[in-house]
Amino acid sequence: MEKSKKTLLVAAVATCLFGLGAPSAQAYEEGDDAAIMLDLLVLRPAGFLATVGGTVIFVASLPISLSTWSLGKSFNAFVKRPVVYTFVRDLGEPRP
Repeated sequence: MEKSKKTLLVAAVATCLFGLGAPSAQAYEEGDDAAIMLDLLVLRPAGFLATVGGTVIFVASLPISLSTWSLGKSFNAFVKRPVVYTFVRDLGEPRP
């Protein structure tokens, strides 16, 4: 009786250990690791700088945009597109 308990315990522990080594299908993320690293280390900071610079340019061009009724176009070009590129899109994806 004692031997069967030990065998059962060893079998349960071995099953748990081997089960931990295999990644589940839900834990695996599609995408290229190099693209994700490039995006995280280079493109996101560049997008943040583009967002800050675009905001400054938008504010500087505000008198011209208001006089030509193109406020929406200049806002989309200088502020909205860099914000979406930097903060909305998924990591590793080239476009939102």
